[in-house]
Amino acid sequence: MIKSILAAVLCMAAQTGTAQTYYDKIRIGWDFRKQELVCGGVYSRLKVLSDGTLACVYSAGPGVYIRHKGEDGWEAPVLVATGAGERYNYTNAELTELADGRLLYAWNARPQADSGLPYKIMLCYSADKGLTWGEPQTLFTAGVDFEEGCWEPVAMQLPSGEIQLFFANEYQVTDKQQHIAMMRSQDNGATWQRPETVCFRAGSRDGMPVPVCLQHHKGLALAIEDNGLNGAFKPVIIHTAVEDNWRSGTVLADSPRRWSAMAQTDTLPAAVYAGAPYLIQLSSGETLLSFQSGEGRKPQGTLDHSLMQVYAGNGEARDFCCRSTPFPFPRNAHARTLWCALVQTGDDEVMATASVSGLKTGNGIRTSTGRIYRPMESVHAQDGSVSWTSVSEGMFIGAESQAQVRIRSVWNADSLYFHFQVEDSCLCVAAPGCLPEASDGVELYIDRTMKGRESLSKGMFRVLANVAGTVRSQCVADGKWTRWDDGVRADVSFSATGYAVSVAVPWKKIKGKPGEEGLAVCFRLNNNDADRYVWHEDMPGAQPDKPYTWLRCTLSE
Repeated sequence: MIKSILAAVLCMAAQTGTAQTYYDKIRIGWDFRKQELVCGGVYSRLKVLSDGTLACVYSAGPGVYIRHKGEDGWEAPVLVATGAGERYNYTNAELTELADGRLLYAWNARPQADSGLPYKIMLCYSADKGLTWGEPQTLFTAGVDFEEGCWEPVAMQLPSGEIQLFFANEYQVTDKQQHIAMMRSQDNGATWQRPETVCFRAGSRDGMPVPVCLQHHKGLALAIEDNGLNGAFKPVIIHTAVEDNWRSGTVLADSPRRWSAMAQTDTLPAAVYAGAPYLIQLSSGETLLSFQSGEGRKPQGTLDHSLMQVYAGNGEARDFCCRSTPFPFPRNAHARTLWCALVQTGDDEVMATASVSGLKTGNGIRTSTGRIYRPMESVHAQDGSVSWTSVSEGMFIGAESQAQVRIRSVWNADSLYFHFQVEDSCLCVAAPGCLPEASDGVELYIDRTMKGRESLSKGMFRVLANVAGTVRSQCVADGKWTRWDDGVRADVSFSATGYAVSVAVPWKKIKGKPGEEGLAVCFRLNNNDADRYVWHEDMPGAQPDKPYTWLRCTLSE
């Protein structure tokens, strides 16, 4: 089944030019060293304002807040509104900057137990980038009971000026079902039209909407969680054309305007919980989707120990794959990163935020910074000499521990070269008798065939080099890694900040230089910090035992 899926993906890319192969998807290299604790609180959202300021909105106790990040770090919080004294807890904060420069802050008002008060969607405005705020307004009032509540408001403004505010709604929806409602304003938020039902799956609970107006007239996309698609909650995209603008009626279960967000190669098992999606579009056109996922966690069917995962999609909010993890916590099975969000902070930089708990210290709202990487280019070194500092960085690994590696590549008539610059404050050699992977080092994988294979096959090669001086070269025979007497050279050098590995792979040993399509590569960083735990961290979005997830590397002139 998986082979037919991969063949279809590769064929579609060739025929339409719009779909991408897995090899060409962007990857996010999250940086462990750039993780930051912002403050206590929950349900954080990040926005880059038009003046370049980074703002974080969140809830804490009965109130909702905003904080700005200045040159010296996060500034003091500003209280936007509080339910204190009114027997309400305010939460689900969301921020939208309008075309006129004002900030629209929306949140969910949840009544305290036995108060007899209704659930509400509320908002207010700021004309000075969030330093001061106007009076809170009630936009929608739901029922008194939990089963008739309203939740998770989020707004966007279209190029036409119309503001749309979406929220999950249970009010007057029978049998514990839930739909996504939307309210419009045509006058910059002065007045609002009655709610419309955007999407509904009978017997299910469409929830947690996040809208994006897609570039190049590709419509409006709404990411939601849907527990009627395949078992536990899964991320789903609801879509409407720009001309339609949600006016052709509610998107029901079998509508072609509702589809699974995930690429077929990355379909999640029915039992895996994958809820609370967040969708953004990059300035370059690709989309990113995050959600809290139980995949690989115990239990996998709930949010109890879920982690934030980020997937890359195309400009139509489809085919999300190439998973990366902003907050991996690989040694903590009890950690959880919930209610997550994303924002683009630079041409090649994104930031993730989540509510983190289960740590010994540092629980609360955290951020993680990642760099966007695209297919790799190996630079032509015509005279045979290489100054690695002048070669563009092609990949980064360093989300899981203090060790991190930056990878570059060049080529000449004789060989293909890779340079691994590793920063590592604790160089470790494993005890005698341990596998070479147990010592600090790097691994390089090459697929000369580029056929999108799901398993190891002939034409694939692997090189390991570690700080103990071990160099191991292997090729695939009969579906397994076997010794490869190839003439590969690997040199290790040391510095005050870590070590570097340079690998030279002769073309004649891998059947010659590739054509314009290039070849596929994958990388792994092995790190041992002398505490009997070894990180085997793979290149973001890739799995060494699944070659179709590797990255394209072309030869540049």
